[in-house]
Amino acid sequence: MRFALSTGSLYTYGLDRVFALAAEVGFDGIEVLIDPRFDTRQPVYLRRLMDRHDLPIVSVHAPFHPKRLAAWPKTQPQSIAATAEIARAVGAEVIIAHLPYWRERAYLRWLRHDLRAWQRAHPNPVVAVENMPLKWVRWWPIAPLDLWRMNQLEEWGAFPHLTLDTTHLGTKGLDPLMVYERVRERVAHVHLSNARREGRRVREHLRLEDGFLPLDALISRLAQDGYAGIATVELHPEALEAEDEEKARFHLRQQIAFCRQHGGEE
Repeated sequence: MRFALSTGSLYTYGLDRVFALAAEVGFDGIEVLIDPRFDTRQPVYLRRLMDRHDLPIVSVHAPFHPKRLAAWPKTQPQSIAATAEIARAVGAEVIIAHLPYWRERAYLRWLRHDLRAWQRAHPNPVVAVENMPLKWVRWWPIAPLDLWRMNQLEEWGAFPHLTLDTTHLGTKGLDPLMVYERVRERVAHVHLSNARREGRRVREHLRLEDGFLPLDALISRLAQDGYAGIATVELHPEALEAEDEEKARFHLRQQIAFCRQHGGEE
């Protein structure tokens, strides 16, 4: 098992600084989250960063809202195809795609009826569909809502490969280890972060040691099962106290130490 750092964990930093910090503290690779910055989606520049810091890009996360990106395909299937091109250009093994929002009916049909055929025609990289959280919205203050289609455990059999996101499971009160046991033959990628209850809400993307999710047990089980894929630490910049680089560096060291310890590498 290899442990990567998502650039989304420090999206308030430039990519070069994220690469530098990840290499310094000992991560095995980087997951690039494609966002409006051209730096996140230009393979020549990304390969330059890989060479400069001697750190591979092991996974690429498709953009959340492709319509909002300049000079980028506007539909989700086209966005996934463009993300796959970038992944191939930098040697990444996995791309992460979100489930469709309720209004994305065309994307829903593509996932249900065309993804398998597309993956057979384009076997590299693997497209790993990510489970999504419950979200609080201003116009419905009663309870969090599930804004995504196919976001139930029973529906994930439609996907050949999954990204198991732990903090998203936490918003639903689900134990990541229990969910992993049910879908482990499909798990091609893992997003690691913790969650904490704050009143009626669940705060997401916290440090691995900071929350109610048993991430130590999950990482240990992945190691016991011989999981050979990537587990990406995907936090929020606030969880890393990114306003202070020394604090961010300290927390990053703690995160990779947590992964190594429970992955049986220490």
